Amino acid sequence: MKFITEKTSKRVCDHMNKDHIDSVYKYLKFYANIQQFKDAKMEEINSTSMKIKYDNKFAVIKFREEISEDEIHKTLISMIKNIE
Repeated sequence: MKFITEKTSKRVCDHMNKDHIDSVYKYLKFYANIQQFKDAKMEEINSTSMKIKYDNKFAVIKFREEISEDEIHKTLISMIKNIE
């Protein structure tokens, strides 16, 4: 079983919300099929999914397979490439 610490989750989410918010919006639109929202931010990432908060609701986007901390970057990049 793979594991992502709360500290790593917070660091990744803070980075995504600050520097890659456009990608967070794309994840929400493409993988959660949420097309209309006023605001969104990544709240949590764990070994099986990411949680995005939008308009006081939550969407959980599951990964294809369980990931480790070392696989977060590669996984998020490949998910964006799958959209574009």
